[in-house]
Amino acid sequence: MLRGRAFGVGATALLFAGLVFLISTRGGIPAGTIRVPSGPQGLATGDGSVWIASADVGRVSRFDPRSHHVTATIRVGGAPADAAFGSGAVWVTEPGRDEVVRVDAATRVTKKIRVGNTPTAIAADDSSVWVANNRANTVSRIDPATDAADSVRVGRRPAGVAVGDGAVWVTNAKDHTVSRIDPATNSIVATIPVGRVGAGIATGEGAVWVADINAQTVSRIDPGTNAVVATMRVGTRPIAIVAGDGAVWVANVEDNTVSRIDPANDRVTATVDAHSDPSALAIADGTVWVANEGDGVLSRLPTSLPSSAGRQ
Repeated sequence: MLRGRAFGVGATALLFAGLVFLISTRGGIPAGTIRVPSGPQGLATGDGSVWIASADVGRVSRFDPRSHHVTATIRVGGAPADAAFGSGAVWVTEPGRDEVVRVDAATRVTKKIRVGNTPTAIAADDSSVWVANNRANTVSRIDPATDAADSVRVGRRPAGVAVGDGAVWVTNAKDHTVSRIDPATNSIVATIPVGRVGAGIATGEGAVWVADINAQTVSRIDPGTNAVVATMRVGTRPIAIVAGDGAVWVANVEDNTVSRIDPANDRVTATVDAHSDPSALAIADGTVWVANEGDGVLSRLPTSLPSSAGRQ
């Protein structure tokens, strides 16, 4: 059960599952944070863990969301940017090396896989790993059984990728579009105009959600019609987005906030202060995990955050 009470000027303390979350309505910083290796840029969930890609130190950390401890740190080299989990492994992009590194969740053994020029974003499902190669204008499809990679040409400067609703969705930052790939044929079946898109794209809650980093909005795409059906204003420079547990969450990197969207009515129901430069989001065990690149911490918010919490 979630309960709130006054906690100083412009703040509310929420008690959830025995933990206290400080939701500031005016310039505060939330409690409940964990120090992680410097430069956390990518988050993924799988095998009962949250996986953190830290660019500054070239490592992937395994974090236990129940004990709130980092249980393993694996050196992958380079500057890992984005992360995804699938087929018993965590996959991280290495934009500076044109590689994806596969880290076996059980053995921690790593393997490097060559992909296209400047792989910036990654997503995975049960059968494939999809990588947006920003300067190659392609998406690589990795077969986890063989680690072989094929490519699909998409729009200019692909920056984000997500898997869901029977398709792969790619934001093309230079074209201001989203490409829909049919994984059965490895071909583009729709190109959808969506403002000035960036890297933020997610599937879930019955839609595809795309962050427009310049217009400070999130667009909702109906996968049944391949059309934008709603647009919501969020914080400044929304860079990451995740959907699940009845809500859509958006990390706004410039004003250091996280916005919560109710997919039932396409309205922003809360804006919560984060730490410095929130750059990635993940959902696990009823919690939204936020990677704050600026000060190297992982912060958490309950997915059951009420609509009355935070700034609206």
